Amino acid sequence: MKIVVIDDEAGIREVIRETLEIDGHEVLEADNGIVGLEIIQATLPDLIVCDIRMPEMTGDELFERLREPESDLGVIPFIFLSGDATKHEQIERLNKGADNCFEKPVDLNLLAAHINSNLSRVSRVSGFIKRKLDNIAGSLPEAIEHEFSCYKSLTANIHGYVDVITSVMCNYHESSINQQSLGEKSGVPDANDCDSISLLQHKSAVDNKLSYIKYCLNIFEQRRELVRGANGEDLSWTLIFMVAQAQFEEQKIYVSDLYVSIPSAKSTINARISSLIEDDIFTKSGDSIDGRRQQILLTKRFGSELTAHINSSIALIKQSI
Repeated sequence: MKIVVIDDEAGIREVIRETLEIDGHEVLEADNGIVGLEIIQATLPDLIVCDIRMPEMTGDELFERLREPESDLGVIPFIFLSGDATKHEQIERLNKGADNCFEKPVDLNLLAAHINSNLSRVSRVSGFIKRKLDNIAGSLPEAIEHEFSCYKSLTANIHGYVDVITSVMCNYHESSINQQSLGEKSGVPDANDCDSISLLQHKSAVDNKLSYIKYCLNIFEQRRELVRGANGEDLSWTLIFMVAQAQFEEQKIYVSDLYVSIPSAKSTINARISSLIEDDIFTKSGDSIDGRRQQILLTKRFGSELTAHINSSIALIKQSI
């Protein structure tokens, strides 16, 4: 597990680091709260050990920054260290949500045991959230299944699912509210109201499909960061979803656009496009202005099947929430 130790005394940081490394933890150090905050934001650690009185930014100030209502970092366990905190001050910090407040000189074995206990609790909570979100993930195709083992901290491992689910549900909720508002203007909607409702329903449906497609593309981008290159299946689906996104947005996408957007050799992209054309998934069309530019489109058959698949997946997500 990754632990950030923040203390302006290098000797204290050293002995804590050596103790925690014996248990196999990775320890990052900072000598004040400002540097500590930068490290925390950059690395998303699993636990924080922090002195109270330090220059630049105190431990209390750092704790308040992390526990702000809008902060995703507030779930990280936070343990205070203090050289002169009274019992009343220790109790006060615990009541504010700190996970403990140890007095210096600290018993290193006790500190390490308490840290391991906290990390065990984080692991259990993370596993619980993972199981619940996997119920939703099960409604998505295997090709885009989110791989939780790529992440170590609770703050990082749920965002992939939550972003797409939130987006889909917000679009659904907004559409429902707008439709209700239109309906309340009169007992029976007139022709204009019916047209407005139809437009809202169409927009919501398109927004949901785009949210799903963008989520899939984001997953493939994450995979490329984790491995040297995307596998063949990822490349095919990246091409498919990029072309589908352009069509849902009523935009044109050309072969040259795919060369720029996808970090693969042109020959590899061309070979995959040719394969998708043979499978009746893609079709090419020359540009009406510049015949040298080849526009890529989904075939009518595959476009219908993909739309039905996306609608089915979104429906399953809604049912799982």
